[in-house]
Amino acid sequence: MALIGPLAAGYLITTPESLLTNSADYLVITHPDFTSALYPLCNLRDSLGLEVKMAEVSLIYSTFPNGARCDRIRAFMEQVYANWSVRHEFVLLVGDACRDSTHDDFLPVKLFPKFSYAYASGLTMHGADNWYATLAGADSIPDIIIGRLPVNTLAGAESLVAKIIRYETSADTGQWTHTTMFVSSTDRAPDAAELESLYSKPNADSCYTVVESEGSSAFLRHKTLAGFNQGVSLVCHSAHGSQPPSWVGSKTLFSYSDVDSLYNADALPVVLDRG
Repeated sequence: MALIGPLAAGYLITTPESLLTNSADYLVITHPDFTSALYPLCNLRDSLGLEVKMAEVSLIYSTFPNGARCDRIRAFMEQVYANWSVRHEFVLLVGDACRDSTHDDFLPVKLFPKFSYAYASGLTMHGADNWYATLAGADSIPDIIIGRLPVNTLAGAESLVAKIIRYETSADTGQWTHTTMFVSSTDRAPDAAELESLYSKPNADSCYTVVESEGSSAFLRHKTLAGFNQGVSLVCHSAHGSQPPSWVGSKTLFSYSDVDSLYNADALPVVLDRG
């Protein structure tokens, strides 16, 4: 992917001194494998009036040498929050994380203990990026807005950046932009109905619902796929999850294996999940 704009080279922090003293509204923390893919996104954020800086984890690790890698990233973010002349409001983490050290861990997540359930195959830890965002006080309320692009290849990073740019700059005003899909287990169906009555109907938006009680797993998965493929701007999922990744009540509503059957192209929804 070609770089865009004359300021591309100015985004990347290249010295330890610049990690310690700088300024940014929008901070990108990335594994070096993905740096080249991120300049178009940096340019887009810059065009919106945000001061943008990008830091590679390799430089962060060498500048903050103590502790686990996630602790060193956290130390850098605390430095930014306390000492940069413009305090970052937005942080984008770029790189996948994995709890299994035998796999590539491009940008680590903080792991916390959790209850282990038999159906979770003994899973006793969970990761939470929110920890990176709780920079002031002893509470768990985030002090900045944080997100992650969980990519593990340069091609994947380029594709995801292109999707983000296309989504944010598209002039598409088709019906899908005014349609919400609610996917829920039977016990959560009233929640979906309430959201529809409070937000969708008053705004004359369309609703597409998939409820566990409507039929078999095969039918529900087919209906969920159809909802994605016809195009919706927002998906509200209210049911349990499982391993391997699936949306489930007592039936499977949508699973990881269904993703390859999607062809919704540019009609990409925001997905909100309530387990």
